[in-house]
Amino acid sequence: MYSIDDLKTFVAIAETGGVTAGARRGGVSPATATHRVKKLETALNLTLFHRSNRAMRLTGEGQVFFERVQVILSDLALAERDAGSGTAQLTGTLRVTMSPWILSRFVMPALPAFQAAHPGLTLDFLAVDRFVSLAAEGQDCAIRVGKLIDSALVAAKLCDNDRVICAAPELLNRAGHPRTIADVLVQPWVCLPWQTRIAFAEQGSRKHEATVASRVLVSNSDMLTEAAVSGLGFAVKSRLAIEAELTEGRLIEVLPGALWQPEAPISLVYAPEARYGQKAQIFGQLARQVFARRNR
Repeated sequence: MYSIDDLKTFVAIAETGGVTAGARRGGVSPATATHRVKKLETALNLTLFHRSNRAMRLTGEGQVFFERVQVILSDLALAERDAGSGTAQLTGTLRVTMSPWILSRFVMPALPAFQAAHPGLTLDFLAVDRFVSLAAEGQDCAIRVGKLIDSALVAAKLCDNDRVICAAPELLNRAGHPRTIADVLVQPWVCLPWQTRIAFAEQGSRKHEATVASRVLVSNSDMLTEAAVSGLGFAVKSRLAIEAELTEGRLIEVLPGALWQPEAPISLVYAPEARYGQKAQIFGQLARQVFARRNR
C-alpha cells in the first residue's frame, strides 16, 4: 500500500519533470523518490511516467491520477489547517489564466505579499487575451472578462466592468471629436485581431455591427492600450484596464453609450475538480481582494 508521502513525491516529480528536481522539492534523496514512485505504480498496477534520460513525462493514466491527487492533497492540507494543526503549508503549482492587463495591473502588484504568505506555492500564469479552455489547457482557474457561457464551470463574480471606446487626446485633436457612430467608423483603429467587427447601439436600442478601419492589430491587451495612448487609433477597452489612463487624461472616452451591451463583468472561474482545493481557494481570496475596492 502507498502513503501520503508517496503521493506527495509523485506530484513533485510530475510538476518538476524529473526525479532529482522532485526529490529536492520533497526533501528526500533521488533513490527514495524513485522507490516511492515504483511502489505507487505497483500498488495501482499502472505506469505513471514515460521515462527517459532527460525527463519524466506523465502517461495518460498518470495525468488523470495526478489531477485527482493534487485535489486530494490540497483538501488534506485544508482539513489539517481547519482542524487547527497549524502545520499545513501550501505547496505545488496552481495554473491560472487571465488577460495580460488583469495580471499586470491587478494581480502582479499583490504577488509579493501573497508569495511571502505562501512561499511553497508556485503560480503558473497563462496571460493571453484569447479564450482558454480550462480542461483542454490544464488550467485550474481563470479570471475572465465578460458574460460567461460555459455552464460546466464554477464561477464567482469579482466586480462590475464595462467596455468603452477611447482615443488619445492628440488623435482627437487631429481627427476631431466624433459625435455619431458614422463619424467614428471613418477613423483609424487599433484592435485585437478578433475585435475588428464591433457591435454598436444605434439610437440606443438597435444593434448595428460594423467592421472598423483597423490600421494596427496587436494580440496583447496591454499593447493595445499602449497603441491607443500613442495615438495610433481608436480602441475598445475594458474601463478597468484603462482607469489610470482615463484619470490622467492620456485616453479619453469617446461616444459614451455607443457600444451594444458593453457590460463586461470580471469573474473568477474554476474547473470543477479544482473548486474546493485549498490552492484555488487561497488564490480566490487574492482575486477578491484586488478587485474589492471596485465594488464599493
